[in-house]
Amino acid sequence: MNSKERIEAIFAGKTPDRIGRYEQSIFSSVASEILGRRAYSAGTGLHKDEAEAWLAGDAAHEDFVEQLITDRAELGEILGFDMMGLPWRFAARPSKKVSDNEYLYGDENGEWDIYKYDEASETFGKTQSSRGRETIEHIKRQVRRMEADAGKEPDGEPAYVEFLKRLLARYGDTMAVLGAGGISIPLEEEWLMATATDPGVVGAFLDMFAEGNIREMRRQAALGVKIIWAGGDFADNAGPVYGPKVFRELLLPRLKRVLDECHRLGMWYLFRSDGNLWSVTDMMFNEAGVDGYGEIDWAAGMDLAELKKRYPKVAYWGNLPPAVVRDGTREEVLAACRHCIDAVKDDKRLILGASNAVLPGTPVENVYAMSEAVRMWG
Repeated sequence: MNSKERIEAIFAGKTPDRIGRYEQSIFSSVASEILGRRAYSAGTGLHKDEAEAWLAGDAAHEDFVEQLITDRAELGEILGFDMMGLPWRFAARPSKKVSDNEYLYGDENGEWDIYKYDEASETFGKTQSSRGRETIEHIKRQVRRMEADAGKEPDGEPAYVEFLKRLLARYGDTMAVLGAGGISIPLEEEWLMATATDPGVVGAFLDMFAEGNIREMRRQAALGVKIIWAGGDFADNAGPVYGPKVFRELLLPRLKRVLDECHRLGMWYLFRSDGNLWSVTDMMFNEAGVDGYGEIDWAAGMDLAELKKRYPKVAYWGNLPPAVVRDGTREEVLAACRHCIDAVKDDKRLILGASNAVLPGTPVENVYAMSEAVRMWG
């Protein structure tokens, strides 16, 4: 089997020749160590790199995008990946740089946000906003804008489409090229309060979100994409942040609508979320029909062997704790890999990887150890 055939077998419920291998996110600092040069790969530090490229002009930004594709491809070849996916990018173009590590997005005389890059953690996050703290009125206005725009054809193609076309042109015959999607309730305080005080407005937001997902899935299906790499974080170690009742009443109907269209298009849908999901897994896999599950959080109690026992038809990605990959010895990483591989020894329907990222500070030998485990035992 080539990589594409292997991954499609895993999602189709067939037994592949071996388990798969993939990392959705190797922070750029780790990627640079592996490639022996400055590399662009993933992590929110990538958002800062792209901001700098935009500020240098359109030609510099095009060079950035091409280098991002090249660097991720080289990483995949070195580490034996079976899939090629879209990195998490910050779609907006900054208006200006306001300090060494701060960037303004939007209209400085109207609505704007300032994002700051933290070098120690390699993170890029919002620190200031002209809108202040979000309130239920902000949420209602956002939903009204979404409803007013519903049905309108967007101006041109979304930015991710060109990136996806390039991946398909280069790797579509030999590797599984992943599409993108996702549906979730924002985890900010006001949104969580709204699930109790005004569930109707949250439901309206999710309706618009689902319709957007369906529109983009159709676009990706037309390009030849077979797997939607989707989901949306909603849990911590104790369980879903907003509880299984909210999941059933608000998220499940919209998720099922998206899944039904995904399957009508002949595609598979992988849902990613870390945290403890046991209270909603029956809804996800048995009722909504989710095909794959990723970011499987070992530390939160999501045991792969138990998941395989309860949901044998689901395709799985991940389950290696990022903290073990970053802080453990090579032998400890290999032992964790063996634990995951043993859980799927009957059908090999696993794509091994860190759940959910190879973090800054991860030793290169530990990244290589994961690929070595696939070769030895996969």
